[in-house]
Amino acid sequence: MCVLPKVSEGNMRSSIVSTIGCTLLFATVGSAQFDVQLRLGRKPGWDPRAREGRCEMRVWVDHQAELRLRGENINVRTLEGSKSYDEGSSCSHPMPYNSVRNFQFHQTGGRNQVSLAQQPSRMNNYTALFAINDEQGGGDHYAFEVTWAADEDVQQAPAAFFDDVRACQETVRQRFLSRNSRGAYVDFEGSAERLGENQGRETIHGRGSARDREASREITYSCLVTPRTGQVQSGDYQYSGDGYSRDNHGRLK
Repeated sequence: MCVLPKVSEGNMRSSIVSTIGCTLLFATVGSAQFDVQLRLGRKPGWDPRAREGRCEMRVWVDHQAELRLRGENINVRTLEGSKSYDEGSSCSHPMPYNSVRNFQFHQTGGRNQVSLAQQPSRMNNYTALFAINDEQGGGDHYAFEVTWAADEDVQQAPAAFFDDVRACQETVRQRFLSRNSRGAYVDFEGSAERLGENQGRETIHGRGSARDREASREITYSCLVTPRTGQVQSGDYQYSGDGYSRDNHGRLK
């Protein structure tokens, strides 16, 4: 912990130096566990309905970072070291939200190995997870190519661009808005879980936060979906934790 000396005429310079030192320390600590999410660049011929595609991933990493690829979005998470960032990753098509097969990647740049920590699958909402560990100091530029194909049975699979997680969240959002006053809103965490298939249906489960002018509450939500058709059968939410309310009555419904 930084402890600043008491300021007087005799130790003013010492106080300034200590203040700068504390600021740098907190800035260094704050750089770890840093998340950046952005939309990938689009190559010529971009088509969200295409059932196969390719991405060229380019990132700068100093020490340790994770990359998540889902649809047309990339999330760069700094675990240790200076803030990692994207350097112009781009795709020919978005990776399908509901069926990915023959997923492959090939590293083309970087002094250390890029590892595929998680294959995209239905249980992780078709999210590919890559890990990079660069311990030499100073950071380096990493590049790798990703390719994939969608389900061969086009007649039985929903469109490649259909995202049932977002469809679930939108169903829950509309239910929340119908119960609450104007100005209320709900935000969802980026990740969601699938709790398995039963009788041709799956349960999607996630977390978020609900707010209006007077109160703030954490929520959990769940939906029943039909994987083959992409139809949301039902969706609802529940409040979790005590939350915050100005008038202590919690106006959110």
